[in-house]
Amino acid sequence: MEILTRYVRRAMQDGIIDEWHIWDFTRSPEDHAWVTREFGPVRQMGHKVPYQMKGEVSRRSSFRTSVRIEHDFHIALVPNDGSDTCYEIAIGGWKNTYSALRKISRADLSRFDRSEDSMMWNRPTPGVLSAGGPNQVVLSMDAQGIPTLFVNDVLVGRWPEINLGSGASVMVRGGWGADLELCDVSAPVRRYIGNPMEPMPFWQAYYYYSRRVAEFSDTLFLKCDDDIVYLDIDTLGDFIEFRRANPKYFIVSANVVNNGVCAYWQQVAGLLPPTLGDFERPPGGFGGTLWQSPQRAAQLHDFFLAKADKDMPLTHAVIDWTERQSINFIAWLGKDLLHMSGLTRDDEHALSVEIPTFLDRPTAIYSDFVVSHLSFGPQERGLDVAPLIAGYEALMRTKIPA
Repeated sequence: MEILTRYVRRAMQDGIIDEWHIWDFTRSPEDHAWVTREFGPVRQMGHKVPYQMKGEVSRRSSFRTSVRIEHDFHIALVPNDGSDTCYEIAIGGWKNTYSALRKISRADLSRFDRSEDSMMWNRPTPGVLSAGGPNQVVLSMDAQGIPTLFVNDVLVGRWPEINLGSGASVMVRGGWGADLELCDVSAPVRRYIGNPMEPMPFWQAYYYYSRRVAEFSDTLFLKCDDDIVYLDIDTLGDFIEFRRANPKYFIVSANVVNNGVCAYWQQVAGLLPPTLGDFERPPGGFGGTLWQSPQRAAQLHDFFLAKADKDMPLTHAVIDWTERQSINFIAWLGKDLLHMSGLTRDDEHALSVEIPTFLDRPTAIYSDFVVSHLSFGPQERGLDVAPLIAGYEALMRTKIPA
């Protein structure tokens, strides 16, 4: 993904892409830590995501944020004095009827269970959080280090028993079925964190965008896998303009190296020699020998890396398609989010077969925009990716000098 990052950041620098939304579906602490370090602030958090850093509060500077959440907005105060004691403010808990203050340890920041004796304060706050729009949250500290919290200009609590004279870091999360959106985050590169260890997590992204059709109706979406290791940045703008100018297609795919359907058309066009084997038309657009074989994937990548030019012209500039295809790098129009609600199943089949069939709209493969996709799941079991990644990194450096 470091290779992909260089390509995308250059596309943003050149004004081809406006925003990059990184959906964090990582399955290891190390990968989550890398994504957190590398990319921008958090905009969205699933309700099972533990605390994430948001800001600071001190005598001189209040903490302010704007959040969309219907209940159970949690703020953690981590004092700068180095002690193990932290404080947690639960706003609109118990289905938006009560708010509470707890004393917790630093270890508690990574888990959701709480002991009964952690409670320091609670009070009824019926309707404290609004479901109708962003909630304005202000946490301030007086000269004595005593914190005070306002939500939507209403005093929630003031706690003289707490002294934060040295200041504190502020962390936030949702919880108990309530996702959290941080509406004041508008950085061009930002993170969206899915619930950890979801078996098929991608529905969370479609859930988010499909509920914001009005906001994104004029947007053009590019969706790519995290293991895209080559991207023809010189033709990316042409791909975007084709997508925008041809609304009859539901999705449009790049011309992808290591993609069963694209490999079939690449061989039909005479681009893949018989020595690489027969790249058959995958039955119904799914599976096939390339999808299953690490050896064939390695040979295809080696061939592409050794190829003097990286053009892969197909038999036609655009291949209309009505069967399933892998969605390694695709584009759709924001107005078509109208048809993407409830995508909790196989998103690839839904986007390339089910919805286009229902709407009587084809999909397409755009010949002139070439990307390379490292591996499918079945290929990973025997694919030595280290030399391939090294080769693609070297290629990237020739395309995007440091």
